[in-house]
Amino acid sequence: MRHRRRPTSGLIPRTQSAGMGRPCLGPHTVTHPNPIPIKTRSCGFHSPLLRSGQTQSQRGRVSTPTDISDWKERDDDRMKTHRFRLLVAMALLTIAVLSSRLFGGQQDDALETARLLAILLDSGRVTIAKHQDLINTPNQADKKFTPALFEQEVQAEFQRETGIALNALDGATVPAMAKPLLAQLLRDSIGTIQSYQPVLSLPAMRYKGLIPATFGTETAARFQKFSQIYLKQTAPAHLVRNLKNKPDDYETAAFGRFGSSSSPSGKHQIISELVDGGRSARLMLPLYYEQSCLACHGEPKGERDISGYAREGGKEGDLGGAISVMIPLK
Repeated sequence: MRHRRRPTSGLIPRTQSAGMGRPCLGPHTVTHPNPIPIKTRSCGFHSPLLRSGQTQSQRGRVSTPTDISDWKERDDDRMKTHRFRLLVAMALLTIAVLSSRLFGGQQDDALETARLLAILLDSGRVTIAKHQDLINTPNQADKKFTPALFEQEVQAEFQRETGIALNALDGATVPAMAKPLLAQLLRDSIGTIQSYQPVLSLPAMRYKGLIPATFGTETAARFQKFSQIYLKQTAPAHLVRNLKNKPDDYETAAFGRFGSSSSPSGKHQIISELVDGGRSARLMLPLYYEQSCLACHGEPKGERDISGYAREGGKEGDLGGAISVMIPLK
């Protein structure tokens, strides 16, 4: 009987087991002329940082929970940034606080300086008033009212009012800005007295032109020219004799706050405050009529005084004017 041969097409060849020559009972290998690529799955971790069609090697290493060193470096960077921002904020806050304190200190110093300047100018006025009868005496050629005497007495009056010795300003407890200004105002006050010396000795002349009001006006003008600080002797509008002393709007309002007469508790009342949004320090020192003032400003009202002006009919204790100071702040 003749055996028929099995067809070979489509048969799966058997592989030989290594070293045994027997057919291998394991899985068979299929060889296909056009192999189809098989998609493999990842190990289960999918990175959102990978774009479509991009492998991890193309994108770069992706952080995983095992990248502890990377996380530590990033935490360190964030901590350094946070500390830097904190230090900057603390530095800015410190600068703001110090600036506020310095500016606040400057404001206080300016107000105190204005007060001392006003008292010094008034001390000169008071000294003139004490010697007014001597100054007006027509039959005494040598009045002995010298600049040296004036300086001695005005320093004593200022020290009585403030407790500050003008001849020892370097060691005095006063604002630094006040020291050169007080020294200059004292020199200008002495200069005003010096300018009247030729007139004081003229015989047969009663009115020499030197009275508290003219002293205040002329000395304030000398000082303001040197220092550029506003210093003026002024009065309510109905009492103004010299138009140079006419009050401005602030001074007019301040006179309304003083009242018309002094009291034992309010005789030395001072208006002292910051104006113009804190850019200037202003002060008003009120001046009330004393007995020595009534020779020119008292009764009978309308009668001419020694200077030729009509008397105002004022009484002792009435408000007669003020010394006004304004110091600009930088």
